[in-house]
Amino acid sequence: MVGCGPDVSVQVCKHNHQPRPVRRGYPVSMMTLPRVALLPVAALALIGLLVPALSGCTATKRRVLGRTVAIANVESVVPERGPVNAPVSKVVPLFGVIVENANGSVIVIADPSVNVPEVRAKVYGLDDRESRRSGTVPAWVAASIEKYDNVNTLQVLAADPSGENRSVDLRVVVPATAFVNVNNSGGNIEITGIGGNLQISNGLADGRGGRVHVRTDKALKDGALIRVRNGDVSLTFGKGTAGKLDAKGRSVNIRTDGIKPKGVIADTDSYQGELGSLGKDMIIRVVDGKLTLLVE
Repeated sequence: MVGCGPDVSVQVCKHNHQPRPVRRGYPVSMMTLPRVALLPVAALALIGLLVPALSGCTATKRRVLGRTVAIANVESVVPERGPVNAPVSKVVPLFGVIVENANGSVIVIADPSVNVPEVRAKVYGLDDRESRRSGTVPAWVAASIEKYDNVNTLQVLAADPSGENRSVDLRVVVPATAFVNVNNSGGNIEITGIGGNLQISNGLADGRGGRVHVRTDKALKDGALIRVRNGDVSLTFGKGTAGKLDAKGRSVNIRTDGIKPKGVIADTDSYQGELGSLGKDMIIRVVDGKLTLLVE
């Protein structure tokens, strides 16, 4: 792993301009990913080749190689005023989150105490002396903010196009989530405090998955699609979680405190049942690993 270097900054613009490094910042590119579709590793590598040419023009700051990535010009907390002389209340902004990581690990945290998204990246295996000296993250590690259905959506991409498949650990923090979509390979996924629709893919492209751990006290009603090739899956959702559950794994353990599921068909490696009304489908597939789901 390479140590931290000095901060630099770049302006990434449209019309296929390359990043121009100057002091205080780092190369970040704008990119557009689909809100729902998950991309295979081969496609991610192709996107990595295109990152410097992707559209957008945004000033950003990043402290790299394990330090804070701060995205500028992102909508933050919007104060909402009540009656005259009433105190200003804090409105926690919702963000969509899309993470595509070809090799490494992903952490996503929803924390209402933060005002704007924060991304941290650790890149392993960098041996280029210029990269070490400048302290920059490669252009194939990129982050941007886009609008989807009037939702600010943080998109993070790490896909090494060199063929070396260098590993990247990503840590994403947002105030609150409207949806989360993570496609990863080669490491663990940890997701905390989120709400909204949840989609997770780990190790489907090459079998190099890892453990998946999701914990939130929020009720999950907007549906879930979780597919893991290799690794145990532990899910804890909040009281009020609802939807039709269809789960399969090497072993499946479902516990629903305070909820009496309907139409249950269960075996040691599968579970089907309705956890409540007015919720969307939850589909969970664990090819080689144990599944534990707790609703509390």
